[in-house]
Amino acid sequence: MSDSLHVGVIGAGIIGLATALWLQRAGCRVTLLDQQEPGEGTSSGNAGVFADYARVPFASMAQLKQLPSQLLDRQSPLSIQASYLPRLLPFGLRFIKSCGPEQFLAGCRAMAQLQRTTLHDDHILLDATHAHDLIRHKGALALCSTEQGLQQARQGHLKLRAELGTEIVMLSRREAADLEPALGDFHAGGVYYPNTRFTVSPLALSRRYAAHFILNGGRLIRTKANRLSPEPQSCLVNAGDQDLRFDHIVICSGVASANMTAALGAHIPLASERGYHLMLDDSDITLQRPIVWLDKATFLTPMQDGIRVAGTAEFAHDTAPPNPARSALMRQTAQTMLGHMPNVLSSWVGSRPSTPDSLPVIGRLPGQQRVWVAFGHGHLGLTLSSVTGRLISESLLAGRELPEIAPYSPSRFTSSTGTRTRTP
Repeated sequence: MSDSLHVGVIGAGIIGLATALWLQRAGCRVTLLDQQEPGEGTSSGNAGVFADYARVPFASMAQLKQLPSQLLDRQSPLSIQASYLPRLLPFGLRFIKSCGPEQFLAGCRAMAQLQRTTLHDDHILLDATHAHDLIRHKGALALCSTEQGLQQARQGHLKLRAELGTEIVMLSRREAADLEPALGDFHAGGVYYPNTRFTVSPLALSRRYAAHFILNGGRLIRTKANRLSPEPQSCLVNAGDQDLRFDHIVICSGVASANMTAALGAHIPLASERGYHLMLDDSDITLQRPIVWLDKATFLTPMQDGIRVAGTAEFAHDTAPPNPARSALMRQTAQTMLGHMPNVLSSWVGSRPSTPDSLPVIGRLPGQQRVWVAFGHGHLGLTLSSVTGRLISESLLAGRELPEIAPYSPSRFTSSTGTRTRTP
């Protein structure tokens, strides 16, 4: 019975918090473990967008063809740290395989399937935590530099997104400027996503979730989970100077999750894909909604404490110092998008946990009856947090991976490579 289950959730980012809330709603006793305060890791630094339009995997033949030129272009939003290349090689080989037409279409279907209930699942958690005041329903703009680029997008990924269920409104240059007069003259038009939402503070949202979790009996322990020891009837977690015993555990630790699962015999390809953001003084800027410059993969999002410039994809060690060139590129992009450069209030860098097929890893760890995983969401942690938590909760209580979770199961990696997994 759910009220007799004690579940340990490792990681108090937005995925771990949403998972803990769903398990708590189902009647489980839940303990969250994290070295940091809730939401203060990578979850605090995203663009704040609930990206309902994100239904096309990054892993595609179109993207594969662009990679050489992107990696050679210092102005590209994509870069790879040289010392990270050896660790990225297995990931890269799987990425190439995932770009095949059959795999790409399967990825599209899987991403669209996750998006079907995100709005409903989000509302359940937002209602419960009284967090609707942190959410804005004003859509989002996606703009292209040239008319040629816009036409290519219309015939390519925008058309595919529409076929997968995204509501899209095409905009001319003038129509986009009318919606956001503060923007500079850098674009030829683009699209408006009317159903896209955003949060004015990803960190405040995480804190609201955490406060509700604790108020309703959840336990939060500020410590690192050092070692997991699954047993036939329970799972032991060595955390700091104590051993904690749970009926089940759920690993939601972002890029650190790969080491945890590897220690249990399951080697899941996960890359550290670093994103950067700058916070700009918004005293003379009025933006109504997130704006993304598609050519630069850079967002401007109006938030409580300024305009957040977020983006780039830097494959690098998560412990490496920030790359000044990445921040400088974002500053240059923001200046072009706004037509001038406001004061920079702060800067940030964090590592997204990314998979080679662009799909999250959600399900039970192969060979383990009591270890579940929820990580690898890449750019979509906020967007897919609620649906991920629900899928984990329902599957855990059912004692098996539900059919709808199959495309995201960790077994898609471990079984295909013949990786040995330990049994409890």
